[in-house]
Amino acid sequence: MLNEDVIKGMFPNQRDDIKRNVALVNQAWRTSGTALRACAFTLNEIKENTPKGNWNALLESGDLDFSKAVAQDLVAAHSWLSSSSIPDRFLANISARTLGTVARIKDPAVKIRVTEKIVETEGKGFPESELKKMLKKSVKVNKTKAGNKAKKGLAEDASKEDTIVYYTKIVDDMQAQLDRSADLLKKSVVANQLKAGEIATLKEQIKDLKAA
Repeated sequence: MLNEDVIKGMFPNQRDDIKRNVALVNQAWRTSGTALRACAFTLNEIKENTPKGNWNALLESGDLDFSKAVAQDLVAAHSWLSSSSIPDRFLANISARTLGTVARIKDPAVKIRVTEKIVETEGKGFPESELKKMLKKSVKVNKTKAGNKAKKGLAEDASKEDTIVYYTKIVDDMQAQLDRSADLLKKSVVANQLKAGEIATLKEQIKDLKAA
């Protein structure tokens, strides 16, 4: 259903036209996200099954309808996207460069936070500028607050064994936090998928009622 302000003052046939066209536009937009993931998958297939020299030649040849940088970013993004439960429609408004940058993040906790942010926007887009802010903030925290916090609980005269135990506990705590974040992300994606299914069902019911 469209917002009432969108169809306000329109004749019935005009309302039907705009509803149909909005549905087509949204479907095309969601398909573009699917195509992006498929493009990343297929490029990775080419790279994995092609000698390095031939792969590099392809990147430089101009045979692809996009730049070498875009191809490299999509290949980098493939491993992340293949293991991520981000719905295809959420990828439609994200550049290949941003996807590649996210895929190259080495800190798993940061990568999960970025993935959660992408899911939260529900396909509205995730600009590179926003990603840079999150990465910059993460680096600052890792080098200052997190480091200082870790040192505070360790005595200056701590033995080697005590130091190992202390930092092992920190790593275990961070891993537990990471696992919780991953679980929340999974639940969020499932909830959105269920919501999309409910919306589709309601649309079909409305369609049947109109046809009756």
